[in-house]
Amino acid sequence: MNPNNPTVEVLLNHTSIRKFTQEEISDEAVKIIVESAKRGATAGNMMLYSMVKIRSKSTLKSLSESCDDQPFIANAPLALLFVLDHNKWQKYFEISGLPNRIEGFSGPSVSDFVLAMQDATIAAQNAVIAAESMGIGTCYIGDIMEHYETHKALFNLPEYTMPAILVVFGHYEHKPVLKPRFEDEFTVFDEAYPDIDEAFIQKMFQSRDESTEDFAYKFYMRKKNADFFKEMNRSIHKYLSEWTENEKRTD
Repeated sequence: MNPNNPTVEVLLNHTSIRKFTQEEISDEAVKIIVESAKRGATAGNMMLYSMVKIRSKSTLKSLSESCDDQPFIANAPLALLFVLDHNKWQKYFEISGLPNRIEGFSGPSVSDFVLAMQDATIAAQNAVIAAESMGIGTCYIGDIMEHYETHKALFNLPEYTMPAILVVFGHYEHKPVLKPRFEDEFTVFDEAYPDIDEAFIQKMFQSRDESTEDFAYKFYMRKKNADFFKEMNRSIHKYLSEWTENEKRTD
């Protein structure tokens, strides 16, 4: 595929970078990355997230340990933490006197949590594309959602927040080979979701089964049955319960 379009070319050539050079990222480049993130679509223009710029070597070192022991994080010159954030809006509602003016006034809900996750994800992807368009490599770190107590303290996070996405940035010398994605027939459907049978699943996973013996078992054990995944699940439940403890239920 040759789109002859620089934006599409960046999108089609995305791959995670886990080995960075010592070259710093300029303040101008950081500003472009941040402003690009902020221009992402956001529910009701609320921007239900905050960004924390991380350049401190000690903080990056701590994150390399708490995020499932990934040393390359410590070598990144920059990380951006995308925090789900309803704290500021909740304070705004309270300062505006809404608890006394609206019967049944409540804290944020599960819907707010999901909308904040959407906002933060869109912002993070905008930041990634902006960086990669300038020749800066990126890598998403999902492990930031683990260790509720550690990360909450490290970043001084108040109630109604959650550290949802960590992206590390840096210059690189070599770009890894692109990993294959599932074909369109398995991921892009017309008008409605199709009925999925065993033959569909077997065909979808054929290449992965052929490349790795007992792929399903090994993948499940490496991901879903791993200690980091169990810890992530525990921490997300903690964050979610904190968000919804004052939710007004309508069911």
